[in-house]
Amino acid sequence: MGFGTFNARRGAQNFSHDEMAEAIAYCRARGVKTNITFNILASDRELTAAMQDAKFLYEAGADALIVQDLGVARLLKKHAPDLALHASTQMTIHTLDGAKQAKELGFSRVVLSRECRMDDIRAITEQSSVETEVFVHGALCMCYSGQCYLSALIGQRSGNRGLCAQPCRLPYSGGYPLSLKDLSLAGHVSQLADLGVSSLKIEGRMKRPEYAAIVTKIYADLLREHRDPTSEERETLRLVFSRDGFTDGYLIGQKGDDMFGTKTDVPMGEVKHLYDEAAHRFAEGREAPLVPVDIRLGVSEDGLSLCAEDENGTWTGSADHDPIEPARSRPTTPEMIEKNLRKTGGTPFDVRTVEIDLPDGLMIPAARVNALRRTALNTLLTLRGLPPSVQWKECEDAPLPCTARAFKGFTASVRTQEQAEALQGLGLETVFVPLEIAAKTGLSAVLPRIWFDHEQQEIETQLARAQALGTRCVLVGNIGHIPLAKRLNMTACGDFGLNAYNSDTLETLADLGVARQTLSFEARLAQLRDLKKPLDTELIIYGRLPLMVFENCAIRRQHGGKCACQNGVTYLTDRMGQKFALLPEFGCRNTLLANRALYLPEDSREVGVTHARLLFTIEPPEECARIARAILAGERLNGEFTKGLYHRGVE
Repeated sequence: MGFGTFNARRGAQNFSHDEMAEAIAYCRARGVKTNITFNILASDRELTAAMQDAKFLYEAGADALIVQDLGVARLLKKHAPDLALHASTQMTIHTLDGAKQAKELGFSRVVLSRECRMDDIRAITEQSSVETEVFVHGALCMCYSGQCYLSALIGQRSGNRGLCAQPCRLPYSGGYPLSLKDLSLAGHVSQLADLGVSSLKIEGRMKRPEYAAIVTKIYADLLREHRDPTSEERETLRLVFSRDGFTDGYLIGQKGDDMFGTKTDVPMGEVKHLYDEAAHRFAEGREAPLVPVDIRLGVSEDGLSLCAEDENGTWTGSADHDPIEPARSRPTTPEMIEKNLRKTGGTPFDVRTVEIDLPDGLMIPAARVNALRRTALNTLLTLRGLPPSVQWKECEDAPLPCTARAFKGFTASVRTQEQAEALQGLGLETVFVPLEIAAKTGLSAVLPRIWFDHEQQEIETQLARAQALGTRCVLVGNIGHIPLAKRLNMTACGDFGLNAYNSDTLETLADLGVARQTLSFEARLAQLRDLKKPLDTELIIYGRLPLMVFENCAIRRQHGGKCACQNGVTYLTDRMGQKFALLPEFGCRNTLLANRALYLPEDSREVGVTHARLLFTIEPPEECARIARAILAGERLNGEFTKGLYHRGVE
């Protein structure tokens, strides 16, 4: 469930304080855990309010918070060390190293990237010693969650802030090359359960209640009965919502055109009966018997006493003290009383055992038994819903170290060896090159933003070659990359993909051994200036920003299914005629670049960073050299540029 403003359900009508407390109590009473989405990036100025919300949720009895922001997670572990934290899919965790790093940071569960294959899920679940959660149904983003900046750059609506405008669902280049079908792993539920996955996740944000009820019931039946869906269940899932059907392509390792689709409009007449049935079930007030309970009834001449006890040992009693009269004709039997005690309709209780101490020859009206049962079970339900006794630590956060760090110089990252050679001798402190080029040159390496465990051996082989030639520093864009750099005794510099948006995130990354961190380009300059900086920091001041990273090759799709990575730059054109370059990445993945280059003519030293980076992508080598010379000399560039979000910020 979502609460307040610090969650990716900001566009939905979220719970008020009273509603959330009531919802948590309702679920707790029924043995259902509540995991509250707390999964967006928060600025320094927002952290106090974020902790106030977290304190309320913790004291109300929430079982876990789902978190993206490393700084938020750091604060939560300080204030509520026993509160379970789940690593949001927005953290882009899809490797064993990533899951282990999340556990080291205090997360008890990781929500894996939707792009994981079955083998990836198996390895992480079996070897990471942390719980895994897998999305099984609902919308699929074209970009890896947590790595999409397209909506933010276009209209200040950031997916990392819970306000994605879904520009990937719009037409480009005459079609819908970024719109994936909805995910459905209904046919894999039993297999995922057998792997030891802790939780199967149904995406239901901004959906009507009937949809949530219908889809959840089908998946619950599949899980409980350990079976595949029937053709009727598959058709029901399609009718209530799909995008030209469903896909399981990522899980089974079959990417391609079959994974793409747009929203299917089903005539209401075809689906109305399903919605009506779901609504009717709710209106009837019937609840599934979720909570086993044992009931003991004692009968004496002085009255009745009843005790109800749940599976946790919580119990309550009720009694009446009206005398019990002898039966005039037909005495009450234990079987008659048990029948009444097992009538728990309208409650979530399932009577497991009944003990009755009934002397012979008495007449006990059913109404008296029913009244005791109702009183005891209602009281037990209330007791079960009470929040646990917890203590939020009102500790004063020690001020983060704010040692003044002088500006040290300009860096650059490039895509080709020719670009790197053109920049040599110009006065740049560091030139970062893709890993495969570092393996040939010994220059500092940019690690691919995405790779899976079955690809790591290739990464490590290239790193070994680079290290042998002199590479000592690597640019890492995922928390799962940091342990690899440590194992190889290489210096890890954090890239933009780590989403460093507040001071506590910087502190966390410093603790992990990151030597220098690139600051989020979704933040305003004033916000970045005020950050406490316990490590060296870097600001991207020039370049076409990477807006999305794809598992599905959009370049191939733009060229009729043929590999075209060597045919020059491929572009996507939006409805306004703006062109976005597509670049190939490691593992036949793609990066989508911004339509215009960022250029920050202001002196970046005023932001308090130690480094300023020039991010070169599709520029010819001679253009890279010209731009670098001008910026290093303090000259202004001429041309059509954008200042990105450094002045506008995001909502």
